[in-house]
Amino acid sequence: MRAAGTHEVSTADEVSTLCAGEACLQRSLATVLLCRMGGSQPTWCVGVRTEPFQAHAWVEAEGAPVGEPMPADYYRPLIRVPEPCRAGRST
Repeated sequence: MRAAGTHEVSTADEVSTLCAGEACLQRSLATVLLCRMGGSQPTWCVGVRTEPFQAHAWVEAEGAPVGEPMPADYYRPLIRVPEPCRAGRST
């Protein structure tokens, strides 16, 4: 599989809103699954902000959040699930 591009993830995000609604966890997971079924590998992220507390899930491509209204540093990432490593593959 190849790394996901921003346009590809943005398109999958638009489709996932139809399938999963506006909830960020469901939408971000649907976006990642749609991309991976299409052969690309975006990064799935979960993070928080503390003032006021808020949790959020999002998808990144090319090192940046895709389709997010807030700046990239608005949430502190707690979990990042990147492209899976394969045996024998150099990074």
